[in-house]
Amino acid sequence: MTSGLLVCVTSYMFGSYDFRFFSKPSGYIGVYDPAEIHNRNQLKGYMQEAMVKLGYHLVFFFVYLYSTIIRLVDD
Repeated sequence: MTSGLLVCVTSYMFGSYDFRFFSKPSGYIGVYDPAEIHNRNQLKGYMQEAMVKLGYHLVFFFVYLYSTIIRLVDD
């Protein structure tokens, strides 16, 4: 049950990144264009996205660490 949930959330995060990467027009440098950081109207969205990704990585680091420790202790 929990491993299925972990796979679903992880695949959603990778899928959303892939969508952003492949939906950029051909004239753009990429997802992380250094010149776009100076647009104040987009900066709030970039900061919010960075905090969501940071939270995701922190939570799932400890979830996977806990799962690994429990699996090792049970053996």
